[in-house]
Amino acid sequence: MNGKHIFGLVMLITLGLFIAFTSVKKNESAEISPDQLNKKIIQQTRYFTPEEVAKFIISEDPSLQLIDVRLPKLYNKFSLKGAMNIPLKNILNEDNLLYLDQDVYKTVFFSNGTSDADVAWILVTRLGYENVYVMKGGLNQWVENILQPSEHSVVWDRIDDQMYQYRKGASEYFGGKSIEATDADVLVKPKKAPIKRKKKEVEGGCE
Repeated sequence: MNGKHIFGLVMLITLGLFIAFTSVKKNESAEISPDQLNKKIIQQTRYFTPEEVAKFIISEDPSLQLIDVRLPKLYNKFSLKGAMNIPLKNILNEDNLLYLDQDVYKTVFFSNGTSDADVAWILVTRLGYENVYVMKGGLNQWVENILQPSEHSVVWDRIDDQMYQYRKGASEYFGGKSIEATDADVLVKPKKAPIKRKKKEVEGGCE
């Protein structure tokens, strides 16, 4: 069994335990099977890099919905521009699921690293929600790649240089140049949360 399959198995077990101890209204007709979920986990198409997320923010992509799944005390200290705070333990609350039940957004979960955002992705994907993603590496990778980029390669080729130049430009845009990573002005809190929409009716459901 390779690493990806082991990771998928661990996440499925985590999912089962989380749902077992969480009260959530399940939409049985929309849920995907554990096997389907495991395939999605292995494919790893859920990830956006910090550079991709930076491009979405810089271009003011109207379809972007950022969700910080950390605790409020961490979110209130700093977060990404425009992000709303839905702690992982509350991700399956019915009111919070309304944010995910709309086709107009691509929702990107993030945390300090990747693991908590991964769990959030697995939970909502299992319930049938689509267009949900994870920022790979989380805020730790954001700080390293976007706010404080450095020349990682010993042998510096053209591709590395293009990425480095992009990161430097993004760093200047987000105010990361010569600023401490924990500075609250670097990672800006949102002005307002996106509008919740009414939950879509399930076609073919019972009255």
